Amino acid sequence: MRDVTERIFKGAISVFIKKGLQATTQEVAKEAGVAEVTLYRRYSTKENLFVTVIKNVLEKKFDSHVLESAKEKDTELFLMKIIEDRLELLSKNTDLVKMLLSESLRGNLVNEINLPDIIFSSLKKGLEYHFKLKNQTVDIDFCARQLGGIFLSYVALPNGKPFNELTALEKENIARKHAKSVLAII
Repeated sequence: MRDVTERIFKGAISVFIKKGLQATTQEVAKEAGVAEVTLYRRYSTKENLFVTVIKNVLEKKFDSHVLESAKEKDTELFLMKIIEDRLELLSKNTDLVKMLLSESLRGNLVNEINLPDIIFSSLKKGLEYHFKLKNQTVDIDFCARQLGGIFLSYVALPNGKPFNELTALEKENIARKHAKSVLAII
């Protein structure tokens, strides 16, 4: 039973990354090596299958460490940790991220799997927590949008090597530059 679920999830994510919600259950079933009726028995609709699969992937891959990082006393180091972590994660999952952004812009994603909302929400929570600990008043929404813009730029406007293929020093330098730019405006 678990093997079938894993095959369905693997096949579905593969097809959904390529085609988004335009993918058919027939394509998913073929990729997963199961009958199409099996998909309907388990998930009733393509949309339920999509939400279930994407939610599973987001929980596994995009678990945020922002709140943990928010305990860092030095704001620049805190921002660097967030920037490095998110850019690493986004660059390792570029195709999935692009598909989710595309579906989000079309208004096709429910809140529980809307990646931009998930990222923005976790950023805001981490920023609120960090600046509350420091007893510092900051426009959290503006700061989160600045960070979101940095992340989006690396997905939409790739520059040379993907972030996850850079050396540790290159990653640190990029994170430091962006952290300093965010600090300059808050």
